[in-house]
Amino acid sequence: MEKITRNTTILCVDDEPGVLEAYRRILQQDKGEVSDIKSRLSARRRRSSGEREAEADSSVLLPEENSFSVFTASSGEEAVDIVRRELDFGRQIAVGFFDMMMPGGIDGQETIARIRELDNQILCAVVTAYTDRSTTQIGKVFDRQEDWLYFNKPFTIGELSQSALHLVSAWNRRRHEEALVSQLEIMQESLLSILDFVHDLNKIPPLLLEHLLEGILSHFLKLLGASDGFVRLNDAFEGVTMIGAGQFQGMSVNSLTAMDSQWGLVEDAVRARRPIVIEHMAAIPLQIGTLVQGVLFVQQDRDFLQDSMLLEVFACQAVNMIQNSRTYQELHSTNLQLSTTLDELHQTAGQLSKSEELRDRYEKLTYYDGLTGLPNRRYLEVFFKQLLFRCLRLKNSLACIMIDIDYFKMINDSHGHTIGDRVLQEMGVLLSHKNRGHEFVSRYGGEEFILLLENISQDNVLKVGERIRSAIEGYIFNAEGRAVQVTISLGGTILVPTAATTITEIIEKADFALYEAKNRGRNCCIIAAED
Repeated sequence: MEKITRNTTILCVDDEPGVLEAYRRILQQDKGEVSDIKSRLSARRRRSSGEREAEADSSVLLPEENSFSVFTASSGEEAVDIVRRELDFGRQIAVGFFDMMMPGGIDGQETIARIRELDNQILCAVVTAYTDRSTTQIGKVFDRQEDWLYFNKPFTIGELSQSALHLVSAWNRRRHEEALVSQLEIMQESLLSILDFVHDLNKIPPLLLEHLLEGILSHFLKLLGASDGFVRLNDAFEGVTMIGAGQFQGMSVNSLTAMDSQWGLVEDAVRARRPIVIEHMAAIPLQIGTLVQGVLFVQQDRDFLQDSMLLEVFACQAVNMIQNSRTYQELHSTNLQLSTTLDELHQTAGQLSKSEELRDRYEKLTYYDGLTGLPNRRYLEVFFKQLLFRCLRLKNSLACIMIDIDYFKMINDSHGHTIGDRVLQEMGVLLSHKNRGHEFVSRYGGEEFILLLENISQDNVLKVGERIRSAIEGYIFNAEGRAVQVTISLGGTILVPTAATTITEIIEKADFALYEAKNRGRNCCIIAAED
């Protein structure tokens, strides 16, 4: 397989010179004087608020293997020019770190949008102290959620270095998968050519040995796009047979043995009993069992990209044809085996080329509810863990609201399950439209839904719950031409998580508040704050 060079190029965009210097020192592992990186990163905040922050210990450096090649730009326009220039030279930038607020020019979101029009393979990190854009708005610039991540300034050395390592690794992994697909397509074409060659030989009577070797050599050179090669065969009855093409045409065995590089490779292949490829030369032993009967050698101007398995397949077919004229039936069986292998390769190639599409489909089936289109319980568990960790780290409040449709069983009993499903579908649409960028809503199961909110007060949690309750109460559900009105009960809890806080504990508190709401007559919202 063709070797893929690892790309570790990162573009850092920020209008603060101190932040750009911090990027460079961390990512390129500057081992000069000890710098106050965290102080530089929080310079803008200190100037605006007058706050004093502790100095960061920047004496801790990253491991040498995690050093990156860094471009810096102080404006969005300069960043776009850098990407365009690198593409003109045939180079790609793997990862970009972008500030959102850059006065005097285009902002971070517009910069990312323009750069991805030039190269949509670049992976991005939004790193900002303040932005008026929600993560939903920023996410619209990207094709997939995996193409970007978000964290705040001032950042730590660990946050930046791990984010850079994660994104660079992801970029290189994708390019490696694309290269595998390309190499597989080359192998498919070669196997098809071998099948055609074997099929044509099966239609003709046994050939004289020299004519057969000429045919094998000619086809093999054509298959690899080369012009120079030879076949050397040891025959028990006719002695040594030598057939050459290109610069080896008409060459004797004695003349060949004087060519150190070529003959040395031939002897190595005979001893190893396997194909050997060194740069632009390949030697393939013609072998039955443990007996090597000859060698097929080819030489070309460029390095070989073919997999050694391809060379073995061809050598195996050549030996079978040389060994016995009775290979008519044997080759027929081999053709069937190669056809099966080719079918499998076609299927594998198709799966690899559509891996991204299959991954998206799998994610949708795995993490989204098929009826309402909302994130399902599995997605909720993943997101809840991330949100709990973030709130714990930032000391933000976290609110969880459980929503239950009142008397939903009566709807199913009175109108049928089809109407009930229709109500659930429209409920999913309503909850999606009513929530805002900082809110997360999912289907918990049955007629229950869960809403998560971050960094919000108890009064505002209650306002959100009442807003949703009132909207549902006044909505007329169109269930296959029938007008259906429903109400909902909401129970929630709000707390500032500690290290001992668990997701189960939060959901149980919200569920208890929901139970209280139903005891009070339903169609109401109760929020229980942490003592």
